[in-house]
Amino acid sequence: MFITPDKMDGKRISYDYVVQQYKIQQLLQRHYLISLSDICEEITSGIKISKKYYTNKNGYKIIAPGDIRNETIYINELKIVQPEKIKEKDIINVGDILITSSGKSGQVIYVNKALEGCVITSDIIKITLKDRGKGIKLYKFFKSSVGQMLLNSVKTGVLNKIFVEDIKTLLIPEDFDTYQKDCPIDFTVYIEAEKLYRSAENTFYKIVDYIGEEENPKHFFITNYLGNHRLDPEYYSYFYTELYKVINKSFDNVIWQELGALVEIKKADKPNINGNQKVRYFLLADIDPNFSIIKETHEDFYGNLSNRMRYIVRSGELVTAKGGSATGTKGHATALITEKFDGLVTTDALYNLVPRRINPYYLLFLFKQPIILNQINMFTKGTIYKLIQRKDFEKIRIPRLRADLEEQIADKMMNYLNQLQIKY
Repeated sequence: MFITPDKMDGKRISYDYVVQQYKIQQLLQRHYLISLSDICEEITSGIKISKKYYTNKNGYKIIAPGDIRNETIYINELKIVQPEKIKEKDIINVGDILITSSGKSGQVIYVNKALEGCVITSDIIKITLKDRGKGIKLYKFFKSSVGQMLLNSVKTGVLNKIFVEDIKTLLIPEDFDTYQKDCPIDFTVYIEAEKLYRSAENTFYKIVDYIGEEENPKHFFITNYLGNHRLDPEYYSYFYTELYKVINKSFDNVIWQELGALVEIKKADKPNINGNQKVRYFLLADIDPNFSIIKETHEDFYGNLSNRMRYIVRSGELVTAKGGSATGTKGHATALITEKFDGLVTTDALYNLVPRRINPYYLLFLFKQPIILNQINMFTKGTIYKLIQRKDFEKIRIPRLRADLEEQIADKMMNYLNQLQIKY
């Protein structure tokens, strides 16, 4: 390709940049172009704030580029920042468009009702249109092939940084709402699922007063708890946490039972399947830990699979990670086996639970809560590869509520999963 000097804008001397700009010019040559700032009320970045201002108490949920994965924001995972540090410009509202300016720059998010009222960090650019009703149309434009080329054209440096000033002066077609065909959008499913999950949480936390730890103690003395099976200080620090106090405290409306008394943990025995038989299967990595749903399955001859593929899962069972760096954290993978996944084969990197004396949907809810995740984290062994052994896993203390309350939570979680499975 030969490009004459008059086709160069002088901003960057880069072959890729110049070629990209030329292609954009060719695509948009029949369109009247306007500066993005001409149709915007505000284009700004968010707050730059130290982690010391994060809190477990009341405040604003804050979105950073790392919270955006596959252009989805997992609201349940967001940290909270103290309200006194927040300015009006940092708050996002329905109809705003977000663009990541660093990290994996150029990701585009439309602010729906579920995200309204959150705040953004300085590594995210907020675009507020004068006509908010056109927010979805602008989002679809930026998601289109032309829009993506435009965003790529303003990335600078080896880190592909995007600056607010470059977004303000970005030239887009006045008829940007014509670029809609290659970008379907439906936020309804996520909004409704989020409402159901929040409602389940509201029911639970009216009874169980535990949302996590501010910080584990750094200094303590061991007297009564020292055993010969564990010598790591981190394990013993849990005896001095709010978690330990809660799970060992008597409540009028909570009964604590060990997990091993409520479920059967299936043995990881290799199933009797012919190696030439085709099977559907999923791996630990195929579970979305944020939504607690199996996002992908595979098919192959059983003989081609790893020797670790040792479970045949059935509807109503749960699978949950037994090891890995995310074990006992918010990234801990757990999923409930619905009819859609009945009979699939999976790996012994998971525990396969058969609920006997507890509603499986209520148990799924619990495996997403700090009251369970922090217990798993307490019992894990290893630094590079964390692992919770079966005998410790069975000791996890499960909060039992009144039967009607557990059913309420279970029903909301069932509807939550039904909503999400529309998208998967």
